[in-house]
Amino acid sequence: MPLSCSKLEKINPAQYYTGYDGSQKWKKIHDTVNSIECEFCRDKGIKLMRGIHDAVNIHIGKKAQYPKDLKFTQKYLVRAVQNAR
Repeated sequence: MPLSCSKLEKINPAQYYTGYDGSQKWKKIHDTVNSIECEFCRDKGIKLMRGIHDAVNIHIGKKAQYPKDLKFTQKYLVRAVQNAR
């Protein structure tokens, strides 16, 4: 089954994994996180965004660029969900 996107309908898998170039959108998100003024929060945000970006990349068949940050994101989210109960 071909990859699809709610905005683009059917996509040719030969086109950059999804046929959608979201690099400028991801750049905006990463730039926003990098602009957080609190160093502690910024460092944590950078790790979390890298982990989330890697999760999306893995979902579409790409490799993780920051596997340590992906593991950090997993642990961080599991802990947050457990504490939210």
